[in-house]
Amino acid sequence: MTTGYFRAASIVLLLLTLITASSCATGAPPEPIYDKVIPGDASINAGRMQAHSIRYEKSSWSMDYVIEPAEKDGLSLWHAAIYFNREADTKPDSIWFDHTTLAFRSRLLPLQDYTIDVNMQNGLFSGILKPAEGSDYSPVDYHKTYPHDAFEPAIINYFIAALPLEIGYTASIPVFDLNNGSQMFWSNVQVVAEEVLNVDGHSFDTWKVVSDGIKKKTIWISKQFPFAIKMQTSGNSGSWMVVPDSIKLP
Repeated sequence: MTTGYFRAASIVLLLLTLITASSCATGAPPEPIYDKVIPGDASINAGRMQAHSIRYEKSSWSMDYVIEPAEKDGLSLWHAAIYFNREADTKPDSIWFDHTTLAFRSRLLPLQDYTIDVNMQNGLFSGILKPAEGSDYSPVDYHKTYPHDAFEPAIINYFIAALPLEIGYTASIPVFDLNNGSQMFWSNVQVVAEEVLNVDGHSFDTWKVVSDGIKKKTIWISKQFPFAIKMQTSGNSGSWMVVPDSIKLP
């Protein structure tokens, strides 16, 4: 494969972190308009999370999610390995989040031109962006404090699944935006309908959730499983759709 392909793939992989919370270089971060739901809130049912693997597809693209329990830095966490157009040597985007609060804890994002390695502990968001040798990127040191934890945008659909969803339910959820100076912004979510999605001969009962953050997104959350069945970003062509036969549970 050519260097141009890898560069394009790196850019697309970075964009995948925006499934429910897209980065934007201009404009102020969205503000909360509903009741705030931060990590550890009593309304979050962290018990909905379970180990599994799943694939989404859109046009010629694919994303594989592998969610497993893990120990890191002495903490009991969930580890999410996200693969874009997975091949034998594909390195995943690795995200660790808290087992009980579902708060973001660490992320290791290895790309062609740079690697991002960041952590969030006790209100301190820290880490580095390390350029690859010969790349045009400059090093970045992250060191910023926040009043409370936040969720990771690449897998925010899991946190939405842990909320007490019903038609009319609303919440404002804090999310990190690594592509915009590690700002924290608010994704304002609302359950607008119940819908049955038929995918490759499989039927899924879902909650249709609108997320209005830096970009508007619609996410169809399964009532049975702790993840999205379909995800769509306003203004983008096509939707990410689950591959039913890819779903693997313990």
